[in-house]
Amino acid sequence: MPQSPKLFTCPKCRETYLGTEPLPDCPHCGYDYREKEGFRWDVVVYLLAIMGLVSFLLVASYYRGNMGIGTPSPLRSAVSRDDAPEKLPGSGKARAPFQSPYHESGR
Repeated sequence: MPQSPKLFTCPKCRETYLGTEPLPDCPHCGYDYREKEGFRWDVVVYLLAIMGLVSFLLVASYYRGNMGIGTPSPLRSAVSRDDAPEKLPGSGKARAPFQSPYHESGR
């Protein structure tokens, strides 16, 4: 079924013409009102978002590898093989209940 002609208007000279689809050039003034190819800012934003996500994942995986959450490192396995108890300051004393300078025995 053929389409009926429609009335189109040129955005520059405001002349009207009939047609079944808009022409790329105005028949009166010759103005080409097709959308010009310009710089695509949306593509730049998409690329920045992708680069940010990839860099975040790389940094997170780097720190995850250094934290020892993944595979055990040789240094950690050497420490865990040692059977000696961990030596901390004050661990040689006999264990007593917690006392602070504010808790005096005379009060």
